[in-house]
Amino acid sequence: MRVSLVIVYVIALAIVVGGEIRIRGKVRKRNTSHRRHRAVLPPCSFNETIISDEWSLMEAIGKSKYIFTGKVLNVKKFRSDDESSRRKSNLYTVYLRRLLKGDISELRSFVKLEGSQETLSGSTLMVERQGARESCAPAPRPRLSAIFLSDGEYADKGRGPSPRLRILTDPVPLTLYHLDRVNAAVKGKFDSFIDLVDIRKHRFNHQ
Repeated sequence: MRVSLVIVYVIALAIVVGGEIRIRGKVRKRNTSHRRHRAVLPPCSFNETIISDEWSLMEAIGKSKYIFTGKVLNVKKFRSDDESSRRKSNLYTVYLRRLLKGDISELRSFVKLEGSQETLSGSTLMVERQGARESCAPAPRPRLSAIFLSDGEYADKGRGPSPRLRILTDPVPLTLYHLDRVNAAVKGKFDSFIDLVDIRKHRFNHQ
C-alpha cells in the first residue's frame, strides 16, 4: 500500500514539474520572439548633407542656440498625446561632454543631473527630435556619442518627461571629421563658404 502511494506521489510530482517546464519554455520563446521583432528595424541612416554641404551646415548653425557633444545613455520613441499630431518623436537621454555653442548658465535650466559647475560636463539632459521616422530605429544607439544642434526651445511641456530640449536635426555621429566641420562652422572659418555666399548673392541679384 505504501509503495503504491509513493508511486502515485512521484507520478503527480513529475506531471507538475513537467507542466511548469513547458510553461516556462513557452514564455521564454514568446519573449525571445518579441525581442527579435523589436530588433528587426534597422537604425536610421544619417543625413550627410548637413555635414557635406557648407551652406546647409551654416544654416543649421545659425538656427542653433546650443550645440554640444554628448554620449547617448538611452533612446526611445514615444507618440504625442495630441490627437491632431500623432507622429512619433525620438527621445534621447544624453551625458553632456562639451558645449560648442551657447551660454552655459542658460543651458543649465535643461540639465537634470548636474556635473561640472564651470563646463556642465558630466551633466545629463533630455533632448527630443520631433517627427521621427517610422521605418527605422532611432540612431545613434546607446553608448555612442554624437553632436546635438538645438534651437534652445522647450519641447512640448504638455506630454512626456520634462524638461526636454528640442533639437533641429538628427544627432550627428561624433567623428573627428564631423567635429572639425561643426567647429569650423561655429567659428566661421570656412573660406569656401564666403565664396559660396558671394555666388548665391550674385545669382539672386541677377534674377
